Amino acid sequence: MSFTNVSEDDDFDVNAITSNMKKCMAKNGCLYLDPYISAYHDIHKLLVRLGPVFVPLAHDVLQKLLQLDCLRKGGAGTSYATVEGMIEFETAGGELGGGDIGGGGCRLLVRLHRNLEFVSEFLRELSHTPDEERLSAGCQAAYRRTLAAHHPWLAQKAALLAMYALGTRGETLLKLGTPSALHGDDMGLSQCADLLREVHGQTQQLLEAHRLTELA
Repeated sequence: MSFTNVSEDDDFDVNAITSNMKKCMAKNGCLYLDPYISAYHDIHKLLVRLGPVFVPLAHDVLQKLLQLDCLRKGGAGTSYATVEGMIEFETAGGELGGGDIGGGGCRLLVRLHRNLEFVSEFLRELSHTPDEERLSAGCQAAYRRTLAAHHPWLAQKAALLAMYALGTRGETLLKLGTPSALHGDDMGLSQCADLLREVHGQTQQLLEAHRLTELA
């Protein structure tokens, strides 16, 4: 799969995110990384299509995806088939002790995990905001509930200020290549937000069990 050269002209399909995140959560309770990465590929498309406000986040997501995908396809790739397997492999191998190679899969996952919570909250705001209402307040609220806790004060202020540039919900849906919602139809945005929250919750439990939530 290719994550590079994504532009605002690339198709975005919220159902692709939903479908892959469903595959990520297996009946045996495991979290599979391949569909997680695939879902994040479409989340990256979403961020790119949303425009300049989300460029820093899109860039950060892209770098983490490329590194995680390389680990999955590398010599120890079988150990990265599931989140559980990755944690066991890196814990046993001392991969969490530091270094400058991206910090291993667990560090990459923690950062993507934090971003996922914000995306889930933003999609929820997008799903129920009236078409004519600007998204700045909802996006700022989603950011304060999630990513703000992991950013220094100056970065928080810059992000919140940039969000004032967001247009209305209707304008944003046009950017996404999705027609404006009618009669309460939110194009699957709320379902996607619910599923992202579920994946986030399951991942959070794993990270907490292994004391990895604050991995820097």
